[in-house]
Amino acid sequence: MAKQRRRAHISNSRNHQGQVIEEVFDDNLLPDASEIKKLAELDPDIMNWLKQRAEAEQGFRHKAYNNRVTIVSKTERGLRWINYFGLFFSFLLLGGGMYLSYVLIIEDHEILGSVFSGFMLLAIGSLFMSKVKSNNNEKTPNQK
Repeated sequence: MAKQRRRAHISNSRNHQGQVIEEVFDDNLLPDASEIKKLAELDPDIMNWLKQRAEAEQGFRHKAYNNRVTIVSKTERGLRWINYFGLFFSFLLLGGGMYLSYVLIIEDHEILGSVFSGFMLLAIGSLFMSKVKSNNNEKTPNQK
C-alpha cells in the first residue's frame, strides 16, 4: 500500500558540484485502482478486506497523533510547573536572604548585612537574567 522510492545523484559541472536527493513516499491507505483490479481477479472479497485494513490503519494513525499531542501537552505542562517552582523557591531564598541581612543589620553588623543583601540581589538577578537569555536562545558571555 505504501510505496517508497529514493533517488540520489551527484551533478558535476565546470564550476561546481552538487548532490541531489529525491525521496518519494506514497502514503495512501489503499493501493492504486489497477492493483485493486488485479487483486479483485484473484480474490473477489478483497475490497472488504482492503476497506477494513484502511479503517484500522486510519484509526491507528489518529490514535498515534492524539498520543503525540498528549505527550507534548504533558511535557509543556511539566516544564511550566518546573518554572513556577523555580520562581517560588528563588523568591523564598531571596526573602530568607533579605531577612538574614536584616537580622545582621539589627545585630550591629551593618557592613556584613549590606554586603550579604547586595550579593543576594545580584545572584538572584543574574540567575533570572541567564534563565531569560537561555529561554530566548541568547548566548551568555563566557567568563574567563
